[in-house]
Amino acid sequence: MGRRSSRVSSRSLTRMMKQMGIEQSEVTGVEEVIFRFYDKEWVLDDPQVIMIKQSGTESFQVSGIRSERALTKGEIDEKEIEPVKRIEVPMEDAALVASQTGVNIEVALQALKDTGGDLAAAILKLRRR
Repeated sequence: MGRRSSRVSSRSLTRMMKQMGIEQSEVTGVEEVIFRFYDKEWVLDDPQVIMIKQSGTESFQVSGIRSERALTKGEIDEKEIEPVKRIEVPMEDAALVASQTGVNIEVALQALKDTGGDLAAAILKLRRR
């Protein structure tokens, strides 16, 4: 059996995303992103942030070098606890998995979530179904 190429061109990916109603844009001017936990913070300085819009929902993909800092007992008591937003799987990854396995985008997204965003594992999982 011949192997199918697993590469999708950037142009094809953009076209597929547009057909699925997915818009992607870079968020400029972001100086810092902080993930605040009860006892610590993850800080990404000068991150790259991509906003992905689909079906009225905005998701964000954040990349950068992470540093961690602990919060002292006083800081923990003073901080208002905010709900942590769910980080979505990049739509490009879901589109790639969907194109390689013949499933719809929702099934591909779930497979990626189940595998912690591992493209190869998601593809293998769906091909074994």
